[in-house]
Amino acid sequence: MKSIALFVAALAATLPAQAVSITASALSLNPVPPVTVDATQDLQNGDFLIKANPAAGPGHVTGDGVDETTHWSFNFTADPGYAAFMASGPITSAVLSFRLSTQFFINGVGPITDISFPSDGISSPFAGWLIPEFMSGTFGVWQSGSISTDLVQDVGLDGAQLKQYLADFNGFMPMLYADDAVVGFAQLQLSTAPVPEPGSWALMAAGLLGLAQLQRRQRSAT
Repeated sequence: MKSIALFVAALAATLPAQAVSITASALSLNPVPPVTVDATQDLQNGDFLIKANPAAGPGHVTGDGVDETTHWSFNFTADPGYAAFMASGPITSAVLSFRLSTQFFINGVGPITDISFPSDGISSPFAGWLIPEFMSGTFGVWQSGSISTDLVQDVGLDGAQLKQYLADFNGFMPMLYADDAVVGFAQLQLSTAPVPEPGSWALMAAGLLGLAQLQRRQRSAT
């Protein structure tokens, strides 16, 4: 039995592995500065729904990127690797990327205390990613920039829980962004740990069967 265990360990170490990754994105339709509507109305901006917030204050309109909540869903079912991804293990990497535009700067930096995380807009089991102030600008003047993070490795979201959330929404990942920027583009790439390819498992099974037959012959000979 010891020789079989050693054989399995040695063979597994040489098996080719394949990580499973899927990607989904969302895109706005409006330019910068974006089209706006009255503060009492929601604004559908391409794939993004910017929710009205009349309490934001005088002069506020929906789409100006001030005190607004944006909702959308990443659709992973269109990715050709979706079925293989769902059949694999927990998520080990979830790289979220944004193209943001804002005119809300304090002391020359922004966005200020903005946050994003998977949420259906009602409740969420996940903590939010507090986006760092990565742009420089002047209040009232639009500025755009791009940023990304890994929600699992950097933010600390649980990979198994994140995958279950994706399954609960049938391949869609509802998202939320708040509150002082207009989201022009968003992308999420999900990856699972590398797993041996099917042909590699067949190789291992054939090797184990051959080794077992050899050991039976040796025992019979003695």
